[in-house]
Amino acid sequence: MIKLVILLSFIIHFAYTLWTLKKALHILQLNSYRNSRYLRWVHKNYSRIIRPTDFLPGVALPLLLFELSMIAGLVWTASYLFLFLTRSDSPEKKKFVWTSRVQRLFVATVVLLMALSAVAFYTLWYANTVFVSFTVFTFLTLLSVFSVSLVLIGNLLIAPLEQAINRWYYHDAKRLVKEMPNLAVIGITGSFGKTSTKYILSKILSEQFNVLMTPESYNTPMGITKVIRTSLKPIHDIFIAEMGAKQKGDIKELCHLVSPRLGILTAIGEQHLETFKSLETIKRTKNELVESLPDNGIAFLNWDNEHIRALPQPAQVKTIHYGINSAGLDYAAENLQLTSEGQTFTVCQPDGSRFVLQTKLLGQYNIYNILAAVACACELGVDREIISYVVKNLVPIPHRLELKRSLNNVTIIDDAFNSNPMGAKMALAVLKNLVGHQKILVTPGMVELGAKEYELNKAFGIDAAAVCDYIILVGQKQTAPIQEGLQSQHYAGEKYYVAKDFSDAMQHLQIVAQAGDVVLFENDLPDTYNE
Repeated sequence: MIKLVILLSFIIHFAYTLWTLKKALHILQLNSYRNSRYLRWVHKNYSRIIRPTDFLPGVALPLLLFELSMIAGLVWTASYLFLFLTRSDSPEKKKFVWTSRVQRLFVATVVLLMALSAVAFYTLWYANTVFVSFTVFTFLTLLSVFSVSLVLIGNLLIAPLEQAINRWYYHDAKRLVKEMPNLAVIGITGSFGKTSTKYILSKILSEQFNVLMTPESYNTPMGITKVIRTSLKPIHDIFIAEMGAKQKGDIKELCHLVSPRLGILTAIGEQHLETFKSLETIKRTKNELVESLPDNGIAFLNWDNEHIRALPQPAQVKTIHYGINSAGLDYAAENLQLTSEGQTFTVCQPDGSRFVLQTKLLGQYNIYNILAAVACACELGVDREIISYVVKNLVPIPHRLELKRSLNNVTIIDDAFNSNPMGAKMALAVLKNLVGHQKILVTPGMVELGAKEYELNKAFGIDAAAVCDYIILVGQKQTAPIQEGLQSQHYAGEKYYVAKDFSDAMQHLQIVAQAGDVVLFENDLPDTYNE
C-alpha cells in the first residue's frame, strides 16, 4: 500500500510542479530569456512566485520523523492534490507564446524535472528509511516551491544550442541582405520615437518605392533576422529597420546584420538606464548607428536633443540636422499650431523653400517624428505633394498618443506604450491642451530608469499635479515616488487613488469619469511589474 501512495504522490507532485514551471517560463520569456534579468525579477518579486500555500505539503514532513509514513504520504499527496485543483492563473497582459525556443526550453526543463524526480523515486523506493523519506520529501517540496530555479538551469543547459541556432539564422539573414546590393537600408534608433518615425517614414516612402519595415517593435537581432528571412524579397527597394538596445554593442550588432546606408537618430534620453547604467553609455550605444554608416551614408540627427548635439560629429558621412528650436538646422519645423483636427506646421528645407503640413497626430514629439521622416524622404527624392498627402492622412499608431472616445463620451488619450520622461511630459501637455471637463491621468509610472527612476517619477508626479484634476495610480510600491511628487505640491489626497492593479484602476475610473472628461493612459507595464 505504501508503494502505491508513493507512486501517486510523485504523479500529483509532478503535475503541480509542471504548472508552476509554465508560470516561470512566462516570466523568463517576458525578460527576453536573459538569466540576469530573470534573477532580478525573482529577487524583487519572490512573494508573487513563491506563495505561502506552496509550503502546505510541508505539514506532512514532521509525521515522517515519528515513522507515520502512510499518514505522512497521504497528507503530502492530498496537499498537492489540493494545490493542483485550486490553482489559478493570473490575467496576462502579454500572453505566453509557445515559440520554438520556449518548446525547446520546456522540454529541457521537463527532462530535468523527470531526472530529479526519478532519482528521488528510486531512492525512496529502495531505501525507505525515516531519514531517507524525510530527506526525499523535503527535497521534492522545496523543488516545487523553488521551481523557478529549474527554468534557470534549463535555460543554461540549452544556451549553447540556442546560441548556435541564433548564429545560423543571423548569418543567413546577413547573407540575404548582401545578395541585394541595390537595397537601401535605413536604420532608426533612439531612446524613444523609433517606432513612430519608422511607421511615418514607411507610409511616405511606400507611395514611391517598394518598402519593407520591421513590424511593431521587432528591433532585436533575432526579431530583425526573422523579418529578413520571412519577408524581405528581391522586389523591395527599401528596408527600414528599427534598432533597439539595452546595452553597449547592441546597435553595432544590428548594423553588422543589415548594413544601413541611412541612419536616423530620433532622441537620446534616460530610457533603459537600468541596463545601460549611465547616460554616457546610452549616448555611445545610440551613436553606433552613425559610426556604422558607410562613406556614402547619410545620418539624420535630431539637433534639438542636447545629448545628440554633444556626440562627436561624424567625418565620414553626410549629416542632416532637423528640429524646431535649434540654430543651423537643415530641416526645421516652424509656425506650429494646434487645431481641432490635430496640428499644422511649416517645413523649412535646406534650400530655403517651405511647405505646410497638416497632421492628426498629437504632441510635439510627433512633429519631430514627422520631420525626421520628411527629411529622409526628401533626401531620397520623394515629392512634397506626396509627403503632404501622406502626413495629412496619417492615423496614430496604437497606444502612442492615440485619441479615442468611449461609449459614455469620455475622450481617451492612449499613450500606454513604453513611457519615458520626455514622452510623459509631452503627453501631459496634450492632456492640458485638449478641451474637456476633468483632466484625469491613469499611470503606473515609468520603469527601467536605473538610479534615477525614483527622481524622474517624482518629477512626473510634480508635473501631473499641475495639469490633472484627478489621478489614478497603479501599484502602491511602483507609484510611491509619484505620490511623493504629488504631496510635495500639496495635491489633495482625495484627488488621487492608488489602485491595486490595472483592473482595479479601470473599475475606479468608471466611478470618477463623467461625460466630457479627458483621460490620459500613460504607460501600461507588463506582467513582470504587477504587485
